Amino acid sequence: MGALPSSSETIMCALILVMTVLFSKVTSSVSFTTPTLHQQQQQQRSSIYHRISFMPWKETRIFSEVTNNNAGSATTDESEPNSWTHEQIQWKLRPPPETSFFRKLALKAAANGIRLDCKLKGQDPPPVLCPKGGQAVLEAYQKGSGLKGKKMARFGITTLRGPSSPEIDETIREAYGIVNLPFGGVGIAAIIYMFVEPEFRKGGLGELALEAIAAIHTVQGCDFTVLVADDNGSGKLVEWYEKNGYVRAPKLQTIMGSPNGEYGVTMIAPTAVSADFFQKCQIKWW
Repeated sequence: MGALPSSSETIMCALILVMTVLFSKVTSSVSFTTPTLHQQQQQQRSSIYHRISFMPWKETRIFSEVTNNNAGSATTDESEPNSWTHEQIQWKLRPPPETSFFRKLALKAAANGIRLDCKLKGQDPPPVLCPKGGQAVLEAYQKGSGLKGKKMARFGITTLRGPSSPEIDETIREAYGIVNLPFGGVGIAAIIYMFVEPEFRKGGLGELALEAIAAIHTVQGCDFTVLVADDNGSGKLVEWYEKNGYVRAPKLQTIMGSPNGEYGVTMIAPTAVSADFFQKCQIKWW
């Protein structure tokens, strides 16, 4: 008959059991998909979070806070580089501001647990990991400026593949000439807002943010990204988005909460990510 385990062995087994249970609970707080780069799917994809048309206006307004200056026309300190690159920026994917303190702790524990699990298995961690709940904030920090880096900008986005609708399908057919859409329609996500700190509103930071957001939406299985560009009727912000691959989507005005252009112009663009994108652009999650 074998010897009974010692008290230290019993405690160790109990700790392992508790950690296993906690890890399974914590990791259930997150949701991610492994990116399928262009070899398996078309690299142009986009998205909207959910059927906004069924929700009250105050809860559903999807808009862009980018002004003409945010898009890159503001004057900045001459010491700043003329053109930013992904190598100069640390991108961080965070839960929305309204996330509770304890929820953030759980997400942080989940992220560290997943990183440790990948390391123990000799695997690379996923390039993008989004918390459950459907929304996140993408933050930009300047590398080499302090311990954490200087915060440059923040961008609110949705992170789940939202369902299609007849208006979305019709918009895609007309805008991109795609006749045969996939069964069940396309998946969409949204840019909720874009904000760049005044001193960094020159040098193409907004363009880099659109690239990073498109990559995140691609990883999350979204085909198109939608937004409402609100520039108070000047047309400059709309033009900036058009230069960056977006097209007007008038048939989406109502379901995006801006009927008749009341709160801005609805726009749409396919998502995309190159095979080497995450080598030059690192997105730290939580």
